[in-house]
Amino acid sequence: MPPVRPKPIGNTEIIANALRDAICSGSLRPGAPLKQDELAVEFSVSHTPVREALKALVSEGLAVLHHNRGCFVADLSSSVARELMEFRAVLEPQLAGWAINNLTENDIEQGRAIMSKIDNTNSPALRLRLATDFHTILYSRANRPFFLQQVNRARNNLNRYWQLAWSDQTFPVSTQDEHKKILALCVARDRSSLMAFIQEHIMTSGEVVLGYLKNLETNRVA
Repeated sequence: MPPVRPKPIGNTEIIANALRDAICSGSLRPGAPLKQDELAVEFSVSHTPVREALKALVSEGLAVLHHNRGCFVADLSSSVARELMEFRAVLEPQLAGWAINNLTENDIEQGRAIMSKIDNTNSPALRLRLATDFHTILYSRANRPFFLQQVNRARNNLNRYWQLAWSDQTFPVSTQDEHKKILALCVARDRSSLMAFIQEHIMTSGEVVLGYLKNLETNRVA
């Protein structure tokens, strides 16, 4: 029996990551087609890793597969944004609760350094990545890699919505103030207050996106 050929995991991950970044940054707009033939040529690979990469994006909600039409970047909707926000609001406080007693001084300093970078850039895409990094540094100490992976997938998807909203407005000052409070609660090892505040932080910031999307949807109907 001939040996079983390994799946091209490396190519699949490279393609999925590149497409994920393009979708979450807004370079690939909602509804844009994701054509296997074109992607295979672009990445100089066969159709197999492209097909597997697209399956991964569909499973994350970043792409949709339409029968006999192909694969497309998923549209934006207030109902999807709300579900992503609620998903984060359930899991992230729990991750923070698991992590708080494992945080080191270096973790806190890294958090402060990221906040400084956020203050020093005007790029919405970069601010979103840095905000994700800020939370990831704290949550990684929970030692729950599966939970963290799912949260980051939800954040990546929701970042598409932030990217759109922030194209019309500046990064909320209140968000940075909330990051400062999160770090202060981490330093104080106040687990219950930290968990409650992170939930509030997620829901409050999410309402900005929901309000923006509802206005867009209302204008389309009108």
